[in-house]
Formats: sequence, structure tokens, C-alpha cells
Amino acid sequence: MRTTTPTTEAGENFPVALRVLPARVRDELHATYRYARYVDDLGDEYAGDRVAALGEVAQQVHHLYAGAAVTDPVVAGMTPLVTRAGVPEHCLLRLVEANLRDQGVARCQDFAELLDYCRLSADPVGEIVLTIFAKATPDRIELSDRICTALQLLEHWQDIGEDHARGRVYLPKEDLDRFAVSEDDLGAEHASVPLRRLVAFETERAAAWLGSGAPLVSTLRGWARLAVSGYVAGGRAAAARIRRAGYDTLTGDVKPTRSDIAAAWADGWLRRAG
Repeated sequence: MRTTTPTTEAGENFPVALRVLPARVRDELHATYRYARYVDDLGDEYAGDRVAALGEVAQQVHHLYAGAAVTDPVVAGMTPLVTRAGVPEHCLLRLVEANLRDQGVARCQDFAELLDYCRLSADPVGEIVLTIFAKATPDRIELSDRICTALQLLEHWQDIGEDHARGRVYLPKEDLDRFAVSEDDLGAEHASVPLRRLVAFETERAAAWLGSGAPLVSTLRGWARLAVSGYVAGGRAAAARIRRAGYDTLTGDVKPTRSDIAAAWADGWLRRAG
């Protein structure tokens, strides 16, 4: 039996499930978060055979969709999303695939390769959220993918030092070379000037992706609009926090606070109202 358990939601850049949401919706959003974190923790923290553990999760997902017995409690927790909402199987499996990729690929050559990774590691979560709210049209999923990719990119730029300590570098090699940043720079106590310039470039590129997906909010109404606007606000707050840190994310203190997210949320609502 694996001993890895899902981590808390406190360190996220966005509100996972607002308390004002209906109980069923909150339960399903929390179940989605637990599953995503569980798979990530197996890929990052599990002390045993990570490939085998992730393969077991994939098998459990297959059992879930086949109507067979599911013994993994985290996977079993996704049952209501499958039976009620009809969450596609590929969403759960792509999250597993992302972590399997992490076991064998620790570097990416260019931004296109990083985007392909985000397609596996982040975008499925947005599709699940839209499915929970019965809003998962192709056009909305495309916009959601941009938001989720942006959130994933910003998290990578917040965690450069932590990822480097694990032997992983998500900054594309082409960008490291362009800004004359060595991998040794990523393990320093503070960011060098070239690294700060690189993080500034990557942060603004992520912010642009977020902005290109933000019109999704205006296509939604009610609880779905409230929830998705919270994710967008979280991304904006994360980018703002990196900027305020002078693009030095090696200090480990670059996560937005709840008040940061609330301020970004209020600003977004005011701009839409205007």
C-alpha cells in the first residue's frame, strides 16, 4: 500500500473550491484536487517505485470507467464525477501520463515542448472543472486550456529552486541559452541578474496566456463564472507576486496571499463591470 497522501490546498495560487459554492460542487472540486495532487505526489515524493505506482493508478482509473472494483480511495473518490458529470477518462489518464513523463524527462528543449507537458499536467483539470458545471464545450475547453497552462507555467517559475533540487528544470533550454543562464544559477540562494531577466520574460509570457484565456469567464454564468474567475484571479495574483519579488523566485516566498487573490479578483470584476 502506498503511503503518499494528498497535500493540503493552502499553498495553491487559486481558490480550489469556494465555500459559497453548492456542497456537491465543492465536494467534486475537492475530489478533483485530491486526485491531481495525489498523482503529483506519487510522481514527486513517493519513496518506492514511482512508475509502478503511477501505472497502478492508471489501472484503477480503467477499472473505474469499466465499472469494476476500485480499491484506491482517491481514485474511488472520483466516482461521482464519472457517474454524474461524465468526466472523460482521458482527463484522469493525462495527469498520470504527465507524471510518468517526469520520471524520464527532466529537461525541455523549447517552449513548445513545455506547452505539450502542460497539456498533460494542467489542462485536464480545467476540462474537469467545466464538466462539473456542465459547461465543457470545445470553445470553452480551448480557453480553459490557456488558463490552466498559464497557471502551470507560473507555478513552475515560482518553484524553480525546488524543482532544481529535485533534478528537474522546466525553463526551456532555448530560453536558458538566450538569457545566458546556467543551471548552476537555478540552485543559488538568490537569482542572478540574467535569471531575473529570464523569469521576467517567462512571467509575462505566462500572463499573456492567462489573458488570452480569460474571456472564458464572460461565457459563463452563476457558480461556474464565480469559480473560474477565481482561478483567473489567482493567476493574476501569482504573476503580480513574482513581479513584486523583483523576479527572484529562489527565495521561496513568492506565493500570493489570500488578500492578493481577493484584490486581483475584485479588480477583475471592476474591469468587467466598467
